[in-house]
Amino acid sequence: MNKGIIYCTKIREEYEGAHMEHMIAEKLLEIALKKEYGINLYNEPRAEGEHGKPFLSYRPSLHYNISHSGKYVVCILADQEVGIDVQIHCRANYVEKKFFEQWVLREAYIKWTGEGLSRDMRTISMDEGSHMLLDMEDGYSGAVWAMNPMEINWKYEDIILG
Repeated sequence: MNKGIIYCTKIREEYEGAHMEHMIAEKLLEIALKKEYGINLYNEPRAEGEHGKPFLSYRPSLHYNISHSGKYVVCILADQEVGIDVQIHCRANYVEKKFFEQWVLREAYIKWTGEGLSRDMRTISMDEGSHMLLDMEDGYSGAVWAMNPMEINWKYEDIILG
């Protein structure tokens, strides 16, 4: 079975509202690559696919994807192309929860394929590839999508910038 590792962090109080999600995500990716593979992110050339999906230029068998929403930033490392999405939703009523489950699944799909928002998300077939909803706290939905089912492990990091 394929494997995936999700690194997760909660945005620290001192960074809330400071629009530092991208910097926190880069730090989370840096830590994940170092801990899992001994890779120094800043020595790795990166490129982008046709629609902007980043990848490590010289490591074709190592894939990653990042998402952030609300107080969470997540980064998945996998041995296959992968997409991850996390989304905050304020109310936890049944209809909204189901809407956001579908939203994160579809966004994880377009991140997996690298199509980004160039694809009409209403045209996504739920039969292609393998997807799973993530177990998140109330008020959040998350999903992962890849070609093959994955065994997922979670690791938490407290990210301090500086």
